[in-house]
Amino acid sequence: MIPAGRLKSNMQFNRNLGDLIEVMKLAATSQFNQFRLREEPSLDFVQLLDEVFAVLLASGIKSDLLTPNAALPALILVVSSDEGFLGELNFLLVNKLMDIKRPQDSVVCVGEQGAHYLREIEVNFSSFDSPGEKIDPERLGKIRDYILKQYLSRAVGSVYVIYSRFINITSQQTELEALLPLAQDASSSRKPLSNLLIEPDARSVIKGWIKFWLDFRFYQIFWSAKLAEFAARIMHLEGSVQELGKINTHLRMEYFKYLHGLSDKSIRELSASRLLEKNK
Repeated sequence: MIPAGRLKSNMQFNRNLGDLIEVMKLAATSQFNQFRLREEPSLDFVQLLDEVFAVLLASGIKSDLLTPNAALPALILVVSSDEGFLGELNFLLVNKLMDIKRPQDSVVCVGEQGAHYLREIEVNFSSFDSPGEKIDPERLGKIRDYILKQYLSRAVGSVYVIYSRFINITSQQTELEALLPLAQDASSSRKPLSNLLIEPDARSVIKGWIKFWLDFRFYQIFWSAKLAEFAARIMHLEGSVQELGKINTHLRMEYFKYLHGLSDKSIRELSASRLLEKNK
């Protein structure tokens, strides 16, 4: 049986730890709420870009940038977190990566926690700094330019992104999305424009459109991933508080059980001594 002093010390330690976790949970909740006040990505604008792309396709524009090439390696971008208390979230991201990765594919990781997992399992990868809570456009631009360089030079034939999509405060979903080559199923509903002028050439127009589209799609992805990160941290800390509460309840029961045992023992010993005194 654990001594009463140790039980009491453990309960005090757990209370202090619980207070610390509560403060961390409040901080994570505040970060989540502040981040949600930021301007959300414009879905209307991205839909407008998709409509422009559909018009280009319907007009018969051709480019090697629109052609899938399964013989080439794929580039897989993993969007992970920089901070802790998100072990399960990052674990799911890396698991999704390992499910689809072929030996010849290249990996790009954003976020130190995901990079840590990949080093542990000895996966070769390139890394970039996270764009942070402000979703820094300059950092996003570096990621975009690297991916575009690999794709436009035909070093890779396709580009995928794996990230955590925010659904609500209690739910996040690991997503695998094909970014490049661009989907071409939207052209069927569009009529070609006879007076559409393509300058300077089709490849340059598609290249510029891809760069522009990636800017906004990356903002959407990283915005959703950051929300999912905050939400997952809140739920992880809440789970820790509840688990610590269960442990403390058990410790209190053991502590009072120990005290009652001592009290009963003292009463028995006192009664026995009185009985002995009476029989003398």
